[in-house]
Amino acid sequence: MGKDKKDFGDKLKILAEISELLENEEAFKGGDAEVRLILPKDKYDNILRNFREIDWGSDKFYINIGEISFKFVLKK
Repeated sequence: MGKDKKDFGDKLKILAEISELLENEEAFKGGDAEVRLILPKDKYDNILRNFREIDWGSDKFYINIGEISFKFVLKK
């Protein structure tokens, strides 16, 4: 596995851990949760290139991990 793919897997692991923490917190149960990450172009592009090529031209995209939606937004 290449370094980029390994690094991306580590990033996904962190998001999964965040998702698990939020899902297990009693205060948030029953609600809808979205984590929004507003990133500068270089960081946004670095994350986005790991997903569908059709999304590469967009300024935002979502991924769901468990019950939590992660929204990545290009900082303008």
